Amino acid sequence: GRRTMEIIFREVPFNDNLTTFAIKNNELTGITGIEFDKINPSAPKTGTILVNKVKITSENIFEYLNKIVVIKVKEHKPYLRSVREYMENYIKEHNLTMKNASKKQADSLKIVGLDDTYLTKDYLDLSYSEKYLLALAMGLLSNPLIIILKDPFYGLDLKNEKQIMTLLIRLKEKYNKYIIINTTDSNKLYKYTNHLLVFKNRLLLDGPTKEIYQRVDYLHKNRIPIPEIVSFTYLAKKTKKVKIDYHRDIRDLIKDIYKHV
Repeated sequence: GRRTMEIIFREVPFNDNLTTFAIKNNELTGITGIEFDKINPSAPKTGTILVNKVKITSENIFEYLNKIVVIKVKEHKPYLRSVREYMENYIKEHNLTMKNASKKQADSLKIVGLDDTYLTKDYLDLSYSEKYLLALAMGLLSNPLIIILKDPFYGLDLKNEKQIMTLLIRLKEKYNKYIIINTTDSNKLYKYTNHLLVFKNRLLLDGPTKEIYQRVDYLHKNRIPIPEIVSFTYLAKKTKKVKIDYHRDIRDLIKDIYKHV
């Protein structure tokens, strides 16, 4: 069943400031303003990190580092050709142990919507979207608890982007995974995440994505990028004095405008 679990960062040093925040597995969390995988995950000298109530210490840190994957498209390695070679190399690099590696590879590909004919394909022949899906499939090989997506929408067309987001939501719901989207793209953060952490030298804002992006004046003042649909709505409300709501979807916004204008 669904258990709400959380990762708590309590008084953890970040840019000379002590930062406290929580990430819950029942929310799709967006993080912007920092490269999240650069926060020093080694057991902090000061402060505490709790993962599902277990405190991270220097003894158990490695066990936890293996439960975190950062998904980004892999660089081409000239000594590797087929998708299978890339997957096997990933298993070796991450010291993963599994009973039946080739079944596990095929299963991981299947989860992301690629069939096992991909194993024999040449990596260089894959489209950018396929390479991204492969990176996700490789990330799933270690059965991670925390999946961090770095700039996941760069280079993806809308169809693949939606497919990947549907897939992530399914993983989150079915397997209690933590999904974190780490990007500067405010449009995508607004569209897909429901909790947002905004950093600017320190943790500036922490709350529901929709509420944070409605604080337009404050965001402007702090030079935080604002989603286009929010800017548009804000201007319409301000200049035309129209009573419209903030929407995530442009179609809902258009309906709202027709109703009030």
